[in-house]
Amino acid sequence: MNQSSKFYFRPCLIILIVLICLVSHTLGAQMQPGQIKALNKAWNDLGLAGNSHSGISIYDLQKRKPIFNYRADNFFTPASNIKILTMYAALQLLDEQLDAGYYTIHDDSLLIWGGGDPGTFYPDMESPCPLAELIASSDKKIIFSDQHFRTTRYGEGWAWDDYPYAYQCERNAFPIYGNRLWINRHIDTIRITPGYLTPLVKINVDTIADKGKSEWGDGYFYTYNPRDTTDEVALPITFFKNDVKYSWAEATGKEIIMSSAPLSDDILSVKGSQRDTMIRIMMQESDNFIAEQLLLSCSFRKLHYMTDQDIIDTLLSGPLADLPDEIDWVDGSGLSVYNQLTPRSVIAVLLHLLELKDMAYMKTMFPAAGMSGTMKYGFKLKNGKPYVFAKSGSLRNTYCLSGFILTKSGNILLFSWMNNQVAVPTADLKASMDNFFSLLYDQF
Repeated sequence: MNQSSKFYFRPCLIILIVLICLVSHTLGAQMQPGQIKALNKAWNDLGLAGNSHSGISIYDLQKRKPIFNYRADNFFTPASNIKILTMYAALQLLDEQLDAGYYTIHDDSLLIWGGGDPGTFYPDMESPCPLAELIASSDKKIIFSDQHFRTTRYGEGWAWDDYPYAYQCERNAFPIYGNRLWINRHIDTIRITPGYLTPLVKINVDTIADKGKSEWGDGYFYTYNPRDTTDEVALPITFFKNDVKYSWAEATGKEIIMSSAPLSDDILSVKGSQRDTMIRIMMQESDNFIAEQLLLSCSFRKLHYMTDQDIIDTLLSGPLADLPDEIDWVDGSGLSVYNQLTPRSVIAVLLHLLELKDMAYMKTMFPAAGMSGTMKYGFKLKNGKPYVFAKSGSLRNTYCLSGFILTKSGNILLFSWMNNQVAVPTADLKASMDNFFSLLYDQF
């Protein structure tokens, strides 16, 4: 080595040593060596690497830094974790009271465009509905327009064979009754809502209860065991050309005329459901119908027409433009297998949520592990209280969980844990996750 090389090498070595010291100091400020060792051991002991495609990101809110990542930049099918993004969209774009519809009066006609409010007679079919009341009290000719509905009744990537199940309801601009057919029974007295569909429901009595609908939605069946004195079942309605007007005509007592009139400039809004009530049901019960309709409501509010993809693109290029990865966000509910998220991108959305609402609000919206919603079973409490508040996401061979951990020290950890291609029973996976959460609770 010549003299000039030595002269160049020494400053570089000094700089390298300084950088190493700085990095070591930063890591030490994040976590103590014992914490790092315990966390790595606990994760490795889970043995998930050989059984599934798993990734996790844990973020310390107090330090404003991630404290643990494993495949945090990998893409996963998130299932209902997508509802976290829908929750953000609703809080960002919608008023505290949703718009049930928009109307204008032209001569002898009351012209109405649906606002997509999922709470119209749902989940309580007896709840007040200002839009229905406006229609019922009007002496005008009632005209519905869905010209602004520019998407499909089902989302891209939804399973075609889920058509009989109430977790995959159709989407539209004028939702009513949760877009479901309801069968309420007491002994042998049966009430069907909406009533005009009663002739299409085939009712049987047997020792094995059953329910369903035809592939094309032109017939429904309900079989009940008379030993069960009461029952309530729901089936998704297939909305043909006239079903929207028949449903609303029955609910309001008025004839409904369908049209494709473009949106007027002089429209007024009719307020409907409470936004936070709908968000709470969506998050606690993982209600796919509410999620889809909230996203379409966001679209109408922002773009003046309803389409899931355009409002998603608007959000990703606007308030969510800082996500660390180019995610694939396809629908509002997570039913689509085309959705792709990374754990670290979910952390970024959780941070955006905390910019809009505080942790007290999140605790009322996200299911409490071991206590409420989809997190009620499979997780333990600490001193009789929940400490994990998170949204689950389940599809076949998929279980994802993202949310917040309130630690023993009073700290708040944000986490996103995604498992695809799961080869063990979900109950076993939940038990492993619960043990890992307990470590985080005690150590941080």
